[in-house]
Amino acid sequence: MKVSVFLSPAEIESTDLPGSWVVVVDVLRATSTLVTAFHNGVRSVRPVANAHDAQELATMMVPPPLLGGEIGGFRVEGFDLGNSPLDYQSEVVANRDIIFSTTDGTRTLLKVRAAERVFMGAFLNAGALAGFLAEQNPERLIFACAGLHGHFSLEDAVCSGYIISQISGVELAGDAAVAAVELSQALGREGEALFRRAFHGRYLQDKG
Repeated sequence: MKVSVFLSPAEIESTDLPGSWVVVVDVLRATSTLVTAFHNGVRSVRPVANAHDAQELATMMVPPPLLGGEIGGFRVEGFDLGNSPLDYQSEVVANRDIIFSTTDGTRTLLKVRAAERVFMGAFLNAGALAGFLAEQNPERLIFACAGLHGHFSLEDAVCSGYIISQISGVELAGDAAVAAVELSQALGREGEALFRRAFHGRYLQDKG
């Protein structure tokens, strides 16, 4: 299995995607939130690029879906849910459809939809995802870090490396993959410390 890491969405080329399996990682917070939603019984999630697209799509769906997501870290005005895993409890999302829009995560999900298969990666599902990928052993695996406003984010790189390090026998393709694994070995087991060190973690903490 050859594993590549894109440290920001800008690095993703459309020619890299056909035939590849892609793991989108947006730890703070889209993929953590969606992993929680599926764990709590959501029926489906439709990622869209922005709030306008979410509201437009919602008018065409029966039964009406929930709208979830954020702008600048805060719930979009008129949306049912924000972008915190705490919003997506089973009593709210079980057997519901959700249209989801975030600043970085959903845009990255949309950018990689030409891949053969797309997964969501977070610390919450790292072990299960690594085990599944090891069992399936795709020829080409890409970790697509959503980053922050198109730029590198520490927590996404660390999480990508943390998942990769649990898959034996991989071939790391390029320095970004090597760097992600090295970062995970230094920081991947210190969840709260990583949150407080990462720029986006500090931003969310400052905003409450």
